[in-house]
Formats: sequence, C-alpha cells, structure tokens
Amino acid sequence: MKDKNINIYAKISSENNEAVFSGITFADFIECTSIQVENLLLLKSGYFSKKQCHKFELLEGKDDIAKLALENIYHYGDFSFVDYSNPASVRELTGNEIAELLYLAHLLEPLKSPFFDTLQNNYAYLSHDDGWYCKLYCKEQHILNSILLNKLHKSLQSESCDTIPSLSYELTEKVMELSKRGLLIQLNVLSQKSKKVKKTNVASIKLYTVGEVNNMDYLLNNLENLQSQLSFEVQLG
Repeated sequence: MKDKNINIYAKISSENNEAVFSGITFADFIECTSIQVENLLLLKSGYFSKKQCHKFELLEGKDDIAKLALENIYHYGDFSFVDYSNPASVRELTGNEIAELLYLAHLLEPLKSPFFDTLQNNYAYLSHDDGWYCKLYCKEQHILNSILLNKLHKSLQSESCDTIPSLSYELTEKVMELSKRGLLIQLNVLSQKSKKVKKTNVASIKLYTVGEVNNMDYLLNNLENLQSQLSFEVQLG
C-alpha cells in the first residue's frame, strides 16, 4: 500500500486575465494549454538558444519549445517569457516596449499591459523555481481555467493504467468557482495490491479555499490546520 500526494494551488483573476499557480510546471503548461505556443521570447532563464534579438533569447517552432520543455527549468530559478506570433515582430519592438518587457520580468507585473501589440502575444509567463510559483497572464481568461483542469486530469491520468474519463461536471464547476478565491487542490492517490487482487488506484481530491498565498512553504507545511471544503473520489482502475 502506498500513498502519493499531489498539491496544486490556483488563484485566478478574470478581471486581470491573471492566474497564480503552484504545482504546474512549464512542461505542464505546454501540454495543458489549448492555445498552441510556437514562438517564445525568453525574458529570464539560463537557456541559450540559436537565435537572439535585442539581447533576448528566442525559440521558434514546436521542436525548439519541445526541447526546452525537457530541460531542468527548476535549475534556472527565475524563468519568464512572452510568446509572439511572427518572427519578424521581435525586430520591430520599440525602445519603450523593450523597457516594458524588462519591467515585466523584473517585477512580475506589467507597467501597462502584459500584452504587446507588436508581438501579438497570448501569454506572459513569469515563474520562479519551476512548478513552485508561476504568475500567468493570458488574453483569453477561460484558457487559465482550462490549464488548471487539464493539469488535474493529467495528474489523475498519470496514476492510472486505464484512460480516465473527463472530470465530472460537479468537480469542474467547484474548481472554477473556488479558484477565484484561491484554491488548494490536494490529490491523494492510494495504491493497493495483494496476491489475490490486482493493483487498484483510488484518488481522493480535496478542495481547500485558502485565499491569496504568497508563501507556499508555509501553506504546505500547515495543511493539518486546513479544513477541506469539498472532497471527491475518483476510481483510477
């Protein structure tokens, strides 16, 4: 018998098209977003690419991004980027836009807007210690919800030998509702195996409303003080 715990934090603000996540890595983001990312302008990282412009490292094409997703992003510490629609657009950045990009990367918030007309970016991704803290801006607010739900589904799927059906309507609605207030999802997978019974996995999903969290260490070290709002159980097979 073995327990496995997965913790995911989300605070989603529809007013600012902004989300703060913990427990979601860059590789998760690439896999879970429904808006395909094809070009990245790295604002902060330790990654050196084949292309640069205005002293920014550039990644162009799915292959380059897939290669980056295999890197140890956590090792970089700070890791931030914006995407862009057209390779030529980076060369057209103005001095003011470059200054705003640097401000965004340094303070993890936009001077004016996280979205730049020249780049036509869908995202501004600002993270520290990959998987531990990520502030994400997205032009289409509903995508922020879908990333969270897709990550939850992916976590369940990774623990099962069988295909997991879509998340239930009730669970989906509660996750979207509570994430507006600051939500901690605690996913506990219990594996059981005996000589007579094949291995079975059951996932217990607990939802906690925790508000805006700036110290994930403190939150995760004091889980015993939290009282779950709701609990769901999913049979993994």
